[in-house]
Amino acid sequence: MNSLLRQIPNALTVGRALAGVIGGWLLVQSSQAGLESDAIRLGVLAGLILVIAALTDWLDGWLARTMNAESALGALLDPIADKFLVGGYLVAYCVISGFDAYLVLPVLVILGRDIAITTLRFIHPSKGVLTVTATAKLKTALQMVITAAPFVIILIGFRDPALWYHYWIGAVWFLAVLTVWSALPYLKTSFVR
Repeated sequence: MNSLLRQIPNALTVGRALAGVIGGWLLVQSSQAGLESDAIRLGVLAGLILVIAALTDWLDGWLARTMNAESALGALLDPIADKFLVGGYLVAYCVISGFDAYLVLPVLVILGRDIAITTLRFIHPSKGVLTVTATAKLKTALQMVITAAPFVIILIGFRDPALWYHYWIGAVWFLAVLTVWSALPYLKTSFVR
């Protein structure tokens, strides 16, 4: 198979990471737009980017397996791209909320765990820290769903955040707990001799 085609899975993965940064920025711009039409346009674009990028989490792995293009680089980049995607949007939500402590604290836990595990992946690559656990896969899927939830809630007609914001914050706290719990196997693998 053409070596350029074999790079498509990794290109999708890198694109997912960039989508987190770009989508998060667009979401903040949406919240600060002077015209409602601009806010809606930017918000819809940010939501579409999130959905499309989240789908690439499945697509890049499927393509890598189908094309026999699985690589150590792809295994390293995939979870990092997920962290950039979710993290970019969570940081944007923090900015939009005016850095509401009830949101910032669980987001800091999520980001802190992700930075710690990514660091371990580089420090102890031979200890199996690159192997993604089933719990971590579930955590990533839930992160993407809960990160996308405000878009869906607004899309179905609940435009007043006072009606749903605190329930969503509870879901983010749940993610923070799940995120810490999913880190335990990586920590055990890294530090048990």
